[in-house]
Amino acid sequence: MIMLARRRRFSAFPAVVLPVVMSATLACDVITADLKHSESAEWRKTYDLAPGGHVEINNINGRIIVEPSSGNSVDVVAIKTARAATPEAAKEALGRVEIRDESSPNSIRIATKLPRSNGWFEMGGAQVKYTVHVPAAAEVRFTTVNGGVEVNGLTGTIRAETTNGGVVARQISGSIDASTTNGGVDVELVKVGDGGAKLSCTNGGLKLRLPSSAKATISASITNGGIDTNGLSLDTIESSRRRLEARLNGGGPSIRLEGTNGGITIVGR
Repeated sequence: MIMLARRRRFSAFPAVVLPVVMSATLACDVITADLKHSESAEWRKTYDLAPGGHVEINNINGRIIVEPSSGNSVDVVAIKTARAATPEAAKEALGRVEIRDESSPNSIRIATKLPRSNGWFEMGGAQVKYTVHVPAAAEVRFTTVNGGVEVNGLTGTIRAETTNGGVVARQISGSIDASTTNGGVDVELVKVGDGGAKLSCTNGGLKLRLPSSAKATISASITNGGIDTNGLSLDTIESSRRRLEARLNGGGPSIRLEGTNGGITIVGR
């Protein structure tokens, strides 16, 4: 009888939780539907950066797109957008979206500050999209919470992070550390830099393209999914469906790929 009573208590638990979850989902839909009006504003700045300098942008809600600049200039264009139930509320919300920067000849740091309500960011109604031009050889770090990061044509040390969104990197010849929690990571190397590459993703796939003639030491592991390699002459040390340890053309800088849910693809180009 005691065991039966326990079973009844536990089986009743989901019936209590489900209405709460449904109510929360409906509340989110109602809130989103109420944000009918939007206001936007442009924030633009240009900086001079010494050779080998550092550029960092921390965003919260919105994409970051990065291209190489000419010379040593750093050009940042940010589009701030806020949504609300009325035009007046949208304009007020836009005024509370801040972009703060600190700069010196060797370092530029830019951060998005969104309004808070009851300790939480009001991300549903405000976002900032960055378009950035940096010297190709600069050391850079770009992070966002909700949104993707896209980096093109850089030759320095790159770090790109997002929580909900993908990371895409094209024509990269420097070292790169790219990670996301929910989204994919897609990286194309035209050269394996001395610092190598580290790619990680919790929910989503990992794809790496690199020259088939490059020298690298590759370590790849996936929890749920497989590992595919194409167009590469590998000296395999360990190989299974979920793990690969190999040397490419005799070995070289370290390339590490780590995933949880999703596949890993490594392609020679």
